[in-house]
Amino acid sequence: MMLNKNIYFKELKHHRTSFIGWCLSIMVLILLDMALYPILMKDDFLKQLSVIFENPFLKGLMTAFGATLDGFVNVLGFYTARNSMFILLLGSFFSILLAGKILSQEEHEKTAEFLLTKPVTRIEIVWSKLAAYFSLLLTLNIVILITGFISIEIFKGDSEYRLAAFLIHTFYCFLLMLTVGAVGLFLSLWIKRGRPTTNISIGIVIGGYFIDAASKVTPKLDIIGYLSPFKYVDSSVLSPEYGLAWWRILYFLGFSLLFFTLTFIFYKKKDILI
Repeated sequence: MMLNKNIYFKELKHHRTSFIGWCLSIMVLILLDMALYPILMKDDFLKQLSVIFENPFLKGLMTAFGATLDGFVNVLGFYTARNSMFILLLGSFFSILLAGKILSQEEHEKTAEFLLTKPVTRIEIVWSKLAAYFSLLLTLNIVILITGFISIEIFKGDSEYRLAAFLIHTFYCFLLMLTVGAVGLFLSLWIKRGRPTTNISIGIVIGGYFIDAASKVTPKLDIIGYLSPFKYVDSSVLSPEYGLAWWRILYFLGFSLLFFTLTFIFYKKKDILI
């Protein structure tokens, strides 16, 4: 059996505190942000929003972050425009930072000798740690899903939305987090002595996010946006044709599988310093 339960549960316990912290942070941000929706739907605020979107520069800037006037009026459009930034950025930070240390931490903390002298193979180690990573990431997204649904239902008022569109967008967010996590896991193998990859991981996420934003602000840069995984998250939740696109799913799953596979290959050959 490739999954070692001792390693699996050890990893869950080791990352328990930080995981709870990330969950609570995202939950609070979603609930507080959605509490603004009923306030912004008052006539005075809607008039002020109309003025903002009449300004060509501000309209382009707001569009880059997924905000349109029509989208703000609809509860799901508001949720997507306002919370996508929190969910995508914070979720991606959690994913890539966790993946970046889950394999390398033994070498960094100088406990690799203890782990590798046990009767387990390197494949078992990777499988077990990956299982823990995936369990935590999946649980985080379930928390996001439940919190998002509850907050929409509480604050939606008379606004209607498609539940299917909400679920699809949440699934895209999960796929993005999985992909950046796979990149972080593979990247961690190339850092000597398992040093933290915090700075470069944050740089990858922020860089990818702003490349996507820049491509939306300036049409000439649209092609550059496809270099960022954020580009493949479809946020047009109000479109009647909104659904799962096979090429977006193929992109996320393809790159995730590629980097996870490379991680297995290189970890088997890696010289782990004691």
